[in-house]
Amino acid sequence: MAKQLYLMAHFELSKPDEFAPTFAEHAKASRAKPGCLFFYLIRDRDNSAKFATMECWENYNYFEQHVADDEHTKFQAKIKQYWKHEPDVMECDLVSGME
Repeated sequence: MAKQLYLMAHFELSKPDEFAPTFAEHAKASRAKPGCLFFYLIRDRDNSAKFATMECWENYNYFEQHVADDEHTKFQAKIKQYWKHEPDVMECDLVSGME
């Protein structure tokens, strides 16, 4: 059985209120893709320009399909103009919490 892939990304956006609806659409589209177990978009309470995603894919192959499809490619082209800096992305292993 292939290992699940957990990802966390932290990033800061210029014009966050302008871009938040587009990001929410991407999160919803991602959740509908094969192999996506969850995809959360969260926003910092103290700094509304800071966001994070937490996502889980059944395996790395499903994640690779996600980043290679048209929806993700179009989303990446849109978001790049809003990044204050490149996102900090971490591939993770679940230690505890889904028992």
